[in-house]
Amino acid sequence: MFNQTVFCKRMNRRRPYNVIIFGEIGAGKSSLANLIVGRPVAKVSPDVTVCTTESKGYSFTQDSIEYKLWDTPGLQEPQADLDDQAPAITELCHLLRRLEGQGGADLLVYCISGLKDITIPSAPPSTLQSHYRLFRDILFPGIPLVLVVTYLRLQEQREKWWAHNERKLTQLAISFAGHVCVTAHAATDPADSELEESRKDVRALLKHCSQKSHWGTNVLRHRFRMTKEVVKSLPSLAWSKRDMTLPEYATAGMLVTRCGQDKEDAVELVKRMRVVGSLSGAISVEPLTTHTGVTSSQATISQEI
Repeated sequence: MFNQTVFCKRMNRRRPYNVIIFGEIGAGKSSLANLIVGRPVAKVSPDVTVCTTESKGYSFTQDSIEYKLWDTPGLQEPQADLDDQAPAITELCHLLRRLEGQGGADLLVYCISGLKDITIPSAPPSTLQSHYRLFRDILFPGIPLVLVVTYLRLQEQREKWWAHNERKLTQLAISFAGHVCVTAHAATDPADSELEESRKDVRALLKHCSQKSHWGTNVLRHRFRMTKEVVKSLPSLAWSKRDMTLPEYATAGMLVTRCGQDKEDAVELVKRMRVVGSLSGAISVEPLTTHTGVTSSQATISQEI
């Protein structure tokens, strides 16, 4: 059900605009936070290693609006060992709980590395899809999402990457309200003109989103669609139902069917998420249908966010 109190809190700009940056390990999330803020506030690693182990917030102000960027731990592939996957996901649950008293999340920024092209898997979901669905379907349903593609230093590289990969994002059913391709590399000279251009582009995207946020309210239809998607996986999880609440039971099914998790790992992961106590609000809001309708190879913003 639509909660007018939560809506009003989210629209109250006297508190920071909460932006969640997420993505795979090594996607450049911390470098992106440094790019946006304009100084090295987040620790970065020169190679693909786990650098961020807990969610950290970094603030900056733009046109009298305070933004809080939340740099989150890098996500593992859904086929990775559960002990490797669980710490990042449970930490996200901790962040979810922390934000409950701060008006909630306002925007999701899906950080994707531009060092490689997107591939279409023979047996979906891909890692890119799995991480997208984890945030859009389970942890932060209904929150607007934008893409930021990192490690593309030159304008020509940005245009080439987007031309090669835009259609693939559509094929993977990854929808977003806007995108920008940026430099955001730890080794980039702070005075570099390409870096400054990237900073302006991504800040412009955040500014637009902070002014145009909409919120979904059709709870019933979203729950019906969720049930239809997970129904095939639920019977095989029935043995554990007595030890799980209905939201936990449904979440385990979503992890299997939407995120590609192993069934036993999904049940165990939900139990670890339970300790944090953040599943009560999961799968409860109808996500808005957003449009990929991008018209520029470097940066676009949907007018319907």
